[in-house]
Amino acid sequence: MRYRAIDPPLTIGMFADSYLPEINGVVTSLVSSTRELRRRGHRVIIIAPSHEGAIDDDPDVFRLRSSPFPFYPQFRMAFPLPAKLLATLPRMPFDVIHAHSMFFIGCLGAYLAQFRKMPLFLTYHTLWTEYAHYVPVDPGFTRAQVVWVSRQFCNRATRVIAPTYGIRDLLTSYGIERPIIVLPSGVDVSLFATSAAQAPRIRVGGGPIALFVGRLGKEKNVDLVLDAFDAAARRIPDLRLIVVGSGPHEDALRRHANQLASSPRIRFTGALPQADLGAYYAAADAFVFASTTETQGLVLLEAMTHGVPVAAVDCAVTREVVAGESGILARENPADLGDAIVALVRAGEDERARRSAAAKNVARPCSVEALTDTLEAHYAQVRVKKSAAL
Repeated sequence: MRYRAIDPPLTIGMFADSYLPEINGVVTSLVSSTRELRRRGHRVIIIAPSHEGAIDDDPDVFRLRSSPFPFYPQFRMAFPLPAKLLATLPRMPFDVIHAHSMFFIGCLGAYLAQFRKMPLFLTYHTLWTEYAHYVPVDPGFTRAQVVWVSRQFCNRATRVIAPTYGIRDLLTSYGIERPIIVLPSGVDVSLFATSAAQAPRIRVGGGPIALFVGRLGKEKNVDLVLDAFDAAARRIPDLRLIVVGSGPHEDALRRHANQLASSPRIRFTGALPQADLGAYYAAADAFVFASTTETQGLVLLEAMTHGVPVAAVDCAVTREVVAGESGILARENPADLGDAIVALVRAGEDERARRSAAAKNVARPCSVEALTDTLEAHYAQVRVKKSAAL
């Protein structure tokens, strides 16, 4: 594939408080965009937390010491160590700094951008007001603090990236005055290509498959996915549910599933590498999504890229992402979401073909290649403006 040349190539500093071997939407977005930017000849330097047992064969990944967050052990808290790395950062040849969080490493990137008078991008990946339950203080106080921090951080950025128009409007309501770009995280189809051929192995010996992929946190509303599946399973005796992912709510979800009549038809796979997910998407008849706390829901686009129609709870983000015949939006209760699952699974051949084509059409503009075109152009624009001002 030919790309537009940006000469000279950029050196981009990606500062993230979540990175491999963690598996979540932020990491998937960061890995995909990094891979695509490097394909185009840019140098991408990643600053991320250390992980016990993580081995990096990438010389442009730099780790800061970290420990598990006390109230959410899957999340790592980084510390300003080692001092040698911190002393090296100001000398790294960044043209642009891109922060992917507002925690220590994201703040470190913002400080460095200010210190060096460099362009700073911030992608607002996470609706942090919906994560107050992980901090043992008054939720109202926590939410107010999150809005304040979001406003302060974003108003120091050169550009703020919102994954959807709904999140752009929310950030505007926080009092953010910096330019906000609406730019979804892109889907890297090449990640799924090799594993998709394994779909028949997943489908063998059973009926249609409803699929959920995501982090198993309370805010993801997977309890509703289980109850909706249970309602649908009463009407489709051979329907199966596969739940892919791990997280702090996993044990509670497994207990919940065990109490349902449909329990024998529910399978938890645990966390899987991104490269293995193609087989599950390719095998699914419907993708089920109940979260109302997303900034985008990258897994929705991943499913639709594979032609899988979506049964989702109706909210601002799903109304924007799951367009037309690509899926069915339902009210937030088991009966209605269960009806949506049944409608997708029982659809006739013509309707299934229409829905599959619609899903692919909705997802197509969100390929990592197309969206990196836009990101790259914004990077280049601020660098040119900065150079012109010197």
